[in-house]
Amino acid sequence: MPELPEVETTKRGVEPYVKNETIKKILVRNNKLRIPFNKNLAKKIINVDIKEIKRRAKYIIFEFVNGYSVVIHLGMTGNLRVSKKIKYLKHDHIIFYLSSGNVLIYNDVRRFGLIQIYKTKESYFLLDNNGPDPFEKEANADYLFSRIKNSTASIKSILLNHKIISGIGNIYASEILFATNISPTRIGKKISYDECKNILIESKKILRKAIKAGGTTLNDYFNAESKPGYFKIQLKVYGRDGEKCKSCKSNISKITQSNRSTYYCKESQN
Repeated sequence: MPELPEVETTKRGVEPYVKNETIKKILVRNNKLRIPFNKNLAKKIINVDIKEIKRRAKYIIFEFVNGYSVVIHLGMTGNLRVSKKIKYLKHDHIIFYLSSGNVLIYNDVRRFGLIQIYKTKESYFLLDNNGPDPFEKEANADYLFSRIKNSTASIKSILLNHKIISGIGNIYASEILFATNISPTRIGKKISYDECKNILIESKKILRKAIKAGGTTLNDYFNAESKPGYFKIQLKVYGRDGEKCKSCKSNISKITQSNRSTYYCKESQN
């Protein structure tokens, strides 16, 4: 699934082609998405300037000058690409024809993503259901410690709980916990205030590196220019089970937590 760096990379990729443009026409080729595109509201955004492109957690948001917005979630396999040529691929489901002559294409093999139109001031329920991501001011040590100090959930599960902290995802949770020397099995109430501070510091460092590298490609993710991300070469534990730890030379272990794979070093993380 595209995580925060992949979504941020996509947002930055499409922004120069979409901001200050207008949508002239929308073609829905397949509306069997996780939540079908509410095309009954399409007239609200046709021929209206797009004033801003934002990211909230793992969502991309286009804000229009008339008070409407479009929210996009890439789901498991979704991607956006901008093209001057209208050449449809098998899983190109929704196409936005832009005033520049370019087309913005939403492609999603497994169709777990969504595109929805809503009134900006009313927001959208899936956006409201997210806690702050590590780059937001609200995501400080006071906040994180207060949310987990009584929790019996594992810290790995907490980092994947978008209601507490959003956007991290499975790959980066393993990498962040390795960087902080914290075992993914330790429960929330056993995490100190200083460790909360360190988790957020390392989160920002690792996510920034991933954004700079263009995101992490494992299976299906491609960025807005249909190029794979290259952060995988920098991963220190994820997908490296059985290999030597870069800190202590012990073997990296793989366990399953909440049906998700976790990679860590039993010796250097406690």
